Amino acid sequence: MTEPAQGSWNRAAALALAATSGHPVLDLSLGIPPDPPPALAMTGPEPSDLTDYPPTAGLPEFRAAGRDYLVRRFGVAVPADAVAPCVGAKECVGTLPALLRDRTAAHRDTVLVPSLSYSPYRAGAALAGLRVRRVPTDEQGRMDLAALPSEVTERALCLFVTSPSNPTGGLEPLPEIAEWGRRHDVPVISDEAYAELTWVGPPRTVLSTGLAGVLAVHSLSKRSHVPGLRVGLFAGDPELVAAVVRRRREVGLLTPGPAQRVAVGLLADDAHVDRQRERHRHRVHGLVALLREVGVDVRPPEGGMFAWARAPEGSGHRWAERLAAEYGIVTTPGEVYGPTGTGHVRLAAVVDPDLLRERLAPVRRSTPASKEKTHR
Repeated sequence: MTEPAQGSWNRAAALALAATSGHPVLDLSLGIPPDPPPALAMTGPEPSDLTDYPPTAGLPEFRAAGRDYLVRRFGVAVPADAVAPCVGAKECVGTLPALLRDRTAAHRDTVLVPSLSYSPYRAGAALAGLRVRRVPTDEQGRMDLAALPSEVTERALCLFVTSPSNPTGGLEPLPEIAEWGRRHDVPVISDEAYAELTWVGPPRTVLSTGLAGVLAVHSLSKRSHVPGLRVGLFAGDPELVAAVVRRRREVGLLTPGPAQRVAVGLLADDAHVDRQRERHRHRVHGLVALLREVGVDVRPPEGGMFAWARAPEGSGHRWAERLAAEYGIVTTPGEVYGPTGTGHVRLAAVVDPDLLRERLAPVRRSTPASKEKTHR
C-alpha cells in the first residue's frame, strides 16, 4: 500500500474498499448510531410556517426553549434574545467566519483553530477568504494559546474551540480560553456539540464565566440523535448574536419553522437525552476496551463518541486502509483533522461492542504489540 497525499482520504472509496473484504461493512467513520429517533410529538406545520419566512432570530418559543435548556443542563443564565437557531451546528461553524468578518478591523484576517480539529472550521475560513492558523497543543493535547506569537493574536478574527474534542475526546479549560479571548479581543466560538457526552465531570460550556466575547454552538443532531432535522442553536454575547443574526438574515440562512417547533419539544425533554447518553457511554468505553485487548494504543476519551487510536503501523492512513480492506471496518485517518494526526485513526463508537469483538479479534495477530504500549 502506498501512502496517499495528506487530505486525500475519501469516505466513499473506503466504503467501497470495505465491501470487497468479504465481511459485512461496519461503518465507524461517522458519529451516527443505528438507534431509533426519540418519540416526537409531530403535527402539521402552522399555516404561517408556509406563508411567511421563518424569523432568522428564531421563533419566540424556540429561543425560550434554548434559554431554558442552557439553564437546566449547564446552569447558565442567557437571555432568550441571545439565543438563535441555525441549520445544524455544522452550518453554523462553517459560516461564522464570513459572518463575523465585517464587524472588526480589516487586519483581523486569521481564524484560529485547534491543531486537530473539525474540518468545517477551516473550510469556513477558506470560504471567507481568511487565513487559518492552527493553535499548538500542550502535552495533554489541549490548546496552548500562550505559544501563539503576538503578531498572530493581533490578526485573529475568532478562535474555535471544541470540548469535548472531535477527534480526540479531550476537554479544554473553557473558562481560561474565554478569558484569553476577552483579554485579546478575540471572539471565542465554542463548538459544544458533544457537551452532553462528557464522561469526566459534568457537562460544561464556555458561557459559564459570562457571555461577553463568546458564542456557544449546540447540536440537536448529537444531543437528540436527529441529524436529519438540521437544527442547532448558538447563544452567548448578545451583541455578537445580534450581529450574526442580522448577517444570516441578509444571506437567507433561515431555519424552517416546522423544524424549530419540533426542536422546542426536544430541547424541553431530557429523558431521551439521558437514554441516548447511556447508549453512547456503553459503546465508547466498550470500543476502547476492545481496542486495548487487541494491543492498540488508545486512551479512554474524556468526552464525545470517538476513540482516538494510535495506528500500530505508524501511518493512520495505511491502517485505515487495511481495516477496510481486510476487516470491512471503515474509520477515519487522523490526517483529516490536521498534520499532527497522521499517526492516528478515529473510530466512531456507533456499534455495540459485542458486534465488534469478533471482527476485531484478528487485529491482535496483525498488531506489532511488542512495539506498542497501551495506556493503563
